[in-house]
Amino acid sequence: MWDENKVRIKDVAEALGVSTATVSNVLHGKTKKISVATVKKVQEKLNEMGYVPNMAATLLAQNNSRIIGVVVNDHPKYEGHVLEDPYVSSALNALSNEIDKSGYFMMLRKSTQIGEIPVFASMWNMDGMILLDFVPMIIKPLEIEYVFLLLYMMVSL
Repeated sequence: MWDENKVRIKDVAEALGVSTATVSNVLHGKTKKISVATVKKVQEKLNEMGYVPNMAATLLAQNNSRIIGVVVNDHPKYEGHVLEDPYVSSALNALSNEIDKSGYFMMLRKSTQIGEIPVFASMWNMDGMILLDFVPMIIKPLEIEYVFLLLYMMVSL
């Protein structure tokens, strides 16, 4: 649904009397051919008008999602509460911090079916995946990088 009050690149360009390409280039850091004064003017107007980028459009144009999928094995032992497990939640917190630092977004899914993973990955055009607590096994080949991360707790009797 389109928000009629949402500020568009076109609105910023018209307010400044510059092209939409100029505003877009400033937004994406392509400022080699734009004067420092114009870059500053565009950045100030973007802030003043409250411009918020449309991430879906940006990611589509860049042909990458900046999404790292994290799939957690919702093993029956968790009784549907896998995300409440302290080891799992601690791992997810650490992963989230590192993924954020790297400029990516984390998309989380819990599943008991490893066969769902290729569909999930391709639906969202993910740049990578982390499979948490799945025993490495043969799955349909993915066209993205993925790793298996196994969690376990040592118990002494």
